[in-house]
Amino acid sequence: MKIERINVNAVVYSTEDMEKVGEAIATLFPFEFEIEITDATGHYGNPLKFLEVKLTKKREIQEFLEHFVSSLSEEDIQYLLETLEDRVDEEGVLHLRIDKQRAYLGELGIVERGDAIVVRIKIVTYPAKREKIIEAARNLIRISFAPQNTQG
Repeated sequence: MKIERINVNAVVYSTEDMEKVGEAIATLFPFEFEIEITDATGHYGNPLKFLEVKLTKKREIQEFLEHFVSSLSEEDIQYLLETLEDRVDEEGVLHLRIDKQRAYLGELGIVERGDAIVVRIKIVTYPAKREKIIEAARNLIRISFAPQNTQG
């Protein structure tokens, strides 16, 4: 199994402070990173900004995943494992949504809808079968969570 890339992004609505959304994204990272900012227009003509961080280096991907998974609660980990099949698309991308408000407060939590930071993890397996990708994602979550969990 290989993690090819991780994309983390969030929308900044006109009612939000871009610095605060950036701080919320920073909660997901244990290292320095660069945010790409793109201007856009919402459905009703309102101005939006898209913030995105792209990870492709093996070391950064590993550090991100260890920090990310170990920052989640046991309930969130269990929920992720239970809903994994719904989170992996046909291209082998694992889709996660993090509560933007909680992240701003320094706490990571999984959400299904609403205002979120979106994390997309591209998983590559050989052969590239969906079942293998789901199993690889399951192992990734368990392995990353295990060191924190054994401290009992």
